[in-house]
Amino acid sequence: MALGEKVAEEKGKITGMSIKSIGPEGPTIELNIVSEIKGFGRIPNGRNIGTLTLIQGPKLSPSTGQGMVVTEDGETLPWHVNGVGKMVGGKRKAISLVTFSTSSQKYAWVNDGIFVLDAEFSADLSQFSDTSYEWK
Repeated sequence: MALGEKVAEEKGKITGMSIKSIGPEGPTIELNIVSEIKGFGRIPNGRNIGTLTLIQGPKLSPSTGQGMVVTEDGETLPWHVNGVGKMVGGKRKAISLVTFSTSSQKYAWVNDGIFVLDAEFSADLSQFSDTSYEWK
């Protein structure tokens, strides 16, 4: 897999958390997020809102999510994410794949992209940051 250049950095907070179920794999947790995105190159700056659902397994935590970025110029970029995380040195680390499905003509090119997020969450799940790369 060849990662392209860094396309964005994100810093955000968890604004809500709930336990959706408890299963044999562990608790299913839903997280509501808000963040600011600093884009590089073709990626615009914007504000992100979304929901992540993860299963807190004994070793690995698979996750899915959806949301949207509202760019500084008012365009809406809906996204979907699939990832997996684990505890590393007292922090939760995750790697995720993000895809977009926007009707924006200006940013239609993101619909053909796959973006890789290298994320880190605080141990208490109150905040997070990530760096995004375009998969080439």
